[in-house]
Amino acid sequence: MATKVYVSLNGVISEAVGTQPKEALLFAPSKKSAAQVILEQRANRRRNSQFIKERLEEAFKR
Repeated sequence: MATKVYVSLNGVISEAVGTQPKEALLFAPSKKSAAQVILEQRANRRRNSQFIKERLEEAFKR
């Protein structure tokens, strides 16, 4: 199954066919469900938060 690619150019969105100008924005729908995307975002946010806390602790120990 091929994924369709869309192009946004001058505020108009259409299906991309052939070559596109370099100022065009190309995008394709995600194959992930909304639930999967949300779970990944939460995991990344937790990981980033923990990283920031560790770095702050390290900075204030000096």
